[in-house]
Amino acid sequence: MVEQIKLTDDKKFSCSYWVNDKIVKTTQDAKEHTFTVDVLPCHIKIYIKPYKIRPSVRINEILVNYGLAQITPWDHMIELKLDKNFFESYFNRIIQSKMDYLKVSKEEMLERAGLNDVSYLVRAIEGNLK
Repeated sequence: MVEQIKLTDDKKFSCSYWVNDKIVKTTQDAKEHTFTVDVLPCHIKIYIKPYKIRPSVRINEILVNYGLAQITPWDHMIELKLDKNFFESYFNRIIQSKMDYLKVSKEEMLERAGLNDVSYLVRAIEGNLK
């Protein structure tokens, strides 16, 4: 479950944190800004000054990729939607992205990652040990 969003950059910047079109918090001139997520699902807009800063985004202290987290960067803000299944969807998109890059099926991807079911192999080894 998403509880926190943190923005960081090498340069100081200011933010206005909006949830479902209502302003929740404004922060000034810092390299790091932390916001609490109290409502799910929600549509978040974080307005950033000066413009064209693209801060690193951490959700629950996990650094996320803008594209895979479906964060839309604008010149003046970042925009995203969060729900209780955010991390499940995010990690599924990571796996899908890897599968697309490697041009493999889900079964082959799980096999390469060592995540496929090998209980049959364990039983065969145990049978050979008897």
